[in-house]
Amino acid sequence: MYKPPLPSFRYLSGNRTSTRVEALASRVNADLIWTPVLLGAIYRLTAAPQGAAGSASDVFNPAKKKISSASFARTINRYQIPYNPSSTHLRKTTAALRLLHHVSNHERAALTHALYKAYWVDEADITDHKVLLDIARKSGIASAGNLGEDVFRDEEDRKRLERATDDVIKRGSPGVPAFWIEDEVWTDGKGQRRQGRLYWGQDRMLFVEAQLRALQLRVPLEKVPSISTLHPRCVWNVPQHLVNQGVKLEFWYDFSSPWAFLGWTQLESFKKTFSSGLQIEMKPILLGALFREIGAPNAPMLALSEQKRNYANLDIADWPRLWNAVNAQEQTMDKPIEYRFPDKFPIRSPTLLRCAIVDPSCIPVLYRACWERNLDMSDEKVLAKTLSEAGFNATELLTKASTQSVKDTLRANTQEAKDNGLCGVPSYRVSHRTTDGWKVNNGIVWGQDESNVVKDLISGWDAETGGVVADVGVEHQREASKL
Repeated sequence: MYKPPLPSFRYLSGNRTSTRVEALASRVNADLIWTPVLLGAIYRLTAAPQGAAGSASDVFNPAKKKISSASFARTINRYQIPYNPSSTHLRKTTAALRLLHHVSNHERAALTHALYKAYWVDEADITDHKVLLDIARKSGIASAGNLGEDVFRDEEDRKRLERATDDVIKRGSPGVPAFWIEDEVWTDGKGQRRQGRLYWGQDRMLFVEAQLRALQLRVPLEKVPSISTLHPRCVWNVPQHLVNQGVKLEFWYDFSSPWAFLGWTQLESFKKTFSSGLQIEMKPILLGALFREIGAPNAPMLALSEQKRNYANLDIADWPRLWNAVNAQEQTMDKPIEYRFPDKFPIRSPTLLRCAIVDPSCIPVLYRACWERNLDMSDEKVLAKTLSEAGFNATELLTKASTQSVKDTLRANTQEAKDNGLCGVPSYRVSHRTTDGWKVNNGIVWGQDESNVVKDLISGWDAETGGVVADVGVEHQREASKL
């Protein structure tokens, strides 16, 4: 059984997102159970740093807030989501959520759409019971004529809302939207076999659809047909003439980040997709120094609530499985990812980064030593041995890496990252060659989970003139008609 999403009106899971999840359920012929929850209670009961009345972005440093805001706006554009936020955002939504629990599941979708539109587009006051009843009537649900003021005092609705909130917390969600797949069987980090899996975030719907298709077909993840095209795109056909004119992809990274490691594993896929017209510029930076400059914690994972940290540990294991499944079908990498979180963390990476500046061909060796082989790469003896075993002249490479000019290059890269507004790694920037030189397309993109966005930007999509709704590949849309 499939239980998405767990909506709250205090965070955009959105008018378009609610229709996206319906389209997903239709494509895989899944039962869709709408389960409203109290987001503030999730924050309070999981000790989220922003508190029960806050928003996750309240605790972001200015650089992260700016990057996240740009990503949010880009997502709205890519999915053509109507969005007109009220100046009184963060109103209490308890009455609206109780109203949703009062109606049956088959009416909940229509009422959810109507409430999202009222809150996020029409600036309606959904704390007003009369406004809520009017929204219900206009939504077209059959039970609206029987709804009155007494519905907001219904004790059973209050209990259902509280139970749903407690349930989603127990299942591991740090927020909304969240998606629960009852029939998924998986193995946790302790090697224990589990049934039922939660996914959090509208940008993780590709995992939801992939797992539902695997269950439906009774196959492992790597056997789900065309799994890569579950990552929504605006541009599926590569405009080779545009790429041939010249496209530059800047990739900022630090060996200390597991997310940057995963992003690096996918650069080969970019090269294969866009061929020789794509120029990739590797830009190693001192992530710790950047964090100090922008006011971020040195180890962001340790600053998260326990609930969010536990989910992040699941999430970071999901991506290697996905990329390996894609690789099994499309040979996008030279070898599968054998991800393993190192015993010694954080990784001290300045010497590794300077080696990468001296000889970029050592980057694969260093990344795999850090994130696959569990080697203590902060130890220069281990580093030298690893380089020597891979065929490098370790003494010469380390000597060059210690020169002032290389140190200055690394500092300059880090300063450039700060000046360009980076808040973490991996970060990407796409530029197209024009008669007037390089033209940046849509600024900085942060996070390896946005590789689909980066591919669209390389293909010429831009936020100002896009106009195309991002969607899964046509093969999955065709497949839905057969179910």
